[in-house]
Order: sequence, then structure tokens, then C-alpha cells
Amino acid sequence: MKKTFLTLTTLALISSATGVEAASTTLILTDNVNIRTAATTSAPVITTLKKGTTVTAVKKTGSWYEIRHQSKKAFITAAYVKTVPAKAATTTTYITNTASVNVREKATTSSKSLGKLAKNVNLAVKKKTGDWYEITYQKKPAFVHTTLVTAKTSTVTTGSKPPVTTPVTPPASTAVKAVDSSKQYEVNAKEGLNARLSASTTGKIYKTLPHKTVLKVTGAVDSWYQVQLDGKNVYVASNYVLASAKETPPAPGVSVTPVDQSKPYKVNAPTGLNVRTAPSTTSTVFTQLAHGSSVQVSGETTGTSTGWYQIKIGTTYYYVAKSYITTGSVTSPVTPPVTPPAPTIPASGIMEKAISIGQKYLGTPYVWGSSSPVNGGFDCSGFINYTLNTAGYKVARTNVNGYWNNDGYLGQKLSKLRQPVRGDIIFFENTYAAGPTHIGIMLNNDQFIHANTPSLGISRLSERYWTQKLLGFKAL
Repeated sequence: MKKTFLTLTTLALISSATGVEAASTTLILTDNVNIRTAATTSAPVITTLKKGTTVTAVKKTGSWYEIRHQSKKAFITAAYVKTVPAKAATTTTYITNTASVNVREKATTSSKSLGKLAKNVNLAVKKKTGDWYEITYQKKPAFVHTTLVTAKTSTVTTGSKPPVTTPVTPPASTAVKAVDSSKQYEVNAKEGLNARLSASTTGKIYKTLPHKTVLKVTGAVDSWYQVQLDGKNVYVASNYVLASAKETPPAPGVSVTPVDQSKPYKVNAPTGLNVRTAPSTTSTVFTQLAHGSSVQVSGETTGTSTGWYQIKIGTTYYYVAKSYITTGSVTSPVTPPVTPPAPTIPASGIMEKAISIGQKYLGTPYVWGSSSPVNGGFDCSGFINYTLNTAGYKVARTNVNGYWNNDGYLGQKLSKLRQPVRGDIIFFENTYAAGPTHIGIMLNNDQFIHANTPSLGISRLSERYWTQKLLGFKAL
């Protein structure tokens, strides 16, 4: 019978089966050898393998090796094979070789630091790119410079398990994250708050800080704030610290006398009242308040700047003409009757109410996914949802893309070439992702109020960034 020869390098895959020898034994044929369907010379021959062929044995039973041929069991006699010594397995461990190792968002020293690692932290390195190791940090790809890491290669002895590399999630008190420097941090614990030498409840107490103590927070470590105190870093539990927006001081050189803050102060200007950065008609207009809006008056100007009220919007002081503020009732502007009566507030009235409501929250933090001030702030679409619903226009909660592309929410799309007016809802695209991504309400033909990081504020459409991102408008 004519013999058929098959040349192959590896016929079998590693199996979990056990035998006399360890799984995945590499064999080389010392002669032309038949492979059979069973471990006996009387079993049918599947094919004949050529001398020098390398195969991988699953296990050895008696004088036969079990292998795989075309994904099926096959057997080969041990008389015509020799085992190939396995190469010594090696493993590489990666360990930080210095303290305060920056973990960066991208493989460059100018990239944002996501946190810091202590010395001797084991890293699970995915790959090396140039002078950087790619790792996983806080469930995201990140990078550390190779000069800050020592790579140690060791041989894995037979029967031993390779060392387990600890994931790069650093132990407590090693990853210091940045905090919002625009905030003021103060102790919120009537019994006082312990400042410790390490970020742990077992850390030694350095000092107990009284309630309302203003803290110099330099970072966050898990559920702790790192605080600069007496020239050293100490740690306080973050759930006993109140973070609030820092107040902006009043305009310099302006003398103010207190007013009776128990009285209700309201705008009495049917066409709206300009809010200025200083008590002067030549100063910059920050925004405009609607007729009937309530304002928080903190004082009345005196001296050369007399005739103005100092008011507070968010955490910043501004000025409005005293003659347009009243502590009495405000008469609504006369409007012609509508026939038939409108079942809801006219759209323009809704937007005036929405603006007035929104301005009360200037300076509140940006909170992703929030559409209520009870959560501490808003995101941009949540701000629109809250102000419109509170003003009396019922609209479901969705994202910016939904408000733009579904006319059932806020009406039809209007071109970005439109000259915007007060109350227009403005849309932007490609801010942090592709497509419609940001939304606000126009205060005039340039300024708009919106929830943006770090806090709810007012921006100008004429700024280059916003002009380039403009998508269009809608009007109720």
C-alpha cells in the first residue's frame, strides 16, 4: 500500500486531561510513524507522519501518547518519539520605583494626570508604547513613563505558578486626585473633625478641627480630603466637609450700607433691568432681569456711587439701579386679551419665568445627569427641563440630542443664521462628543444662561468657541 506522508508542526492542542506525564508534552518523531484510532497496533491507521515531525501530546497511557489529529483523538507509539525539553517559562513584573508616580491620560508628559502611585506598587502592564507603559487605571486606559517603573523578569520553575500581578488600583492613601479649586471647603461637624496623618480611621490624630473651620484642601484620596495644615499634609473624612462656591468680593472702592433684608425686593421694569458689574451705567452688563423677578439685595451704595443696590447672584456681587427695584407689589404689563383664552401661559411668558427661575441658581455646580437643585446642581439638559417645567411648560426629560431632533419636545428647529432673541433655546454640537451636545437659554442676542462645568453661568455667543459650535435654535 502506498503510504501517505503528512508534514505538520503541531497536531494537538493542550488538553485538560491528565496522564502519567504533564499535559502539553512536545514530541519529535524519530522515524516515519503511523497514528492510530486507539492505543494498539491492531487499531486502524489514520495516517503516517514523517520523521522529524513535531507533535504535542495530551497525555501518555502506557507506551502510547494521545494526540489530536484534525480535532479528533489519535494515538502514537512511544517507541519512535523523543520528548523535546520545554523552554523555561518566564514572567515579568512591573513595579513603580519611586514615589508620586504620575498616571497620565495619554502617553505624553503634557497630558492630564489622573492620579499618583506610591513606590513599590505592582502594575498590570498591557503593552509598551515608546517610552510609556499602558495600564488600566480606574477602569480606563492610562499611561506611566517607563523610567518610573522597574521591569523584573524571572523564570517560572516546573510545577510552580507564575506570580500574580496586582492590578494597578493603588492601595488606600496613594492615589491623590485633584479637587475643584473654585470651591471653598469647611468643616461640617458640630463636634469637630479629626485631622489624621494618614487617610484611614486608624491613622494617628494630628488635631481636631472646630466646626466651620475653612480648610486648604489640596487633593482627594478615596473618601478623604488631603489638607494642608501647619505646613504638612493631613487627612479629613470628606463626608464631614462642606464644599461650596467661593464668593467673589464686591467691586473695589464701592461703599455699601446695609438694607433690611427681610423685605421682598423685586424688579419693577416692564422691559427688563440690566445687571451690571459695577454701580455705573457705563459698566459691563452681566445679564438682564425680567420684570417682577425677585432679587437678593445685600446693600445700598453710598458716596459717589449712590443710587444703586448691590445684589448677589450665585456667589458674585452685581449692581442694579435702585429706582427700578421695589419692595411693594409689581403690576404686570398690560397685554391685549387673547381669544379664545390660552389654556397655558403664553410661550414668551413661559421663557421669562424660566429665565427668572434659572438665574436664581447661578453659581450652582454642574452635576451630570441631574435635573433638580436637590441634587446640588444640574447638567445642561436637566437645567432646561427643570426651568421649563417649573415655569409651567411641561416637557419630558431627555438629553440634548432628543430635545433637538424630536420636535415633540420643544418645537421645530430654527436655523443658526437666525438673529437670536431673549428666550430662544440655543443648541450646540460637537462640544464633548459628536452631534447635539449642549443647550442653554438666550438672555439677549448674545448672552445665554446654561449649566456648564464647573457651574451654572452666563456665556456669550460671540465668543469664538461657542460661535464655532452653534447648531441652531428653538422657540416656544
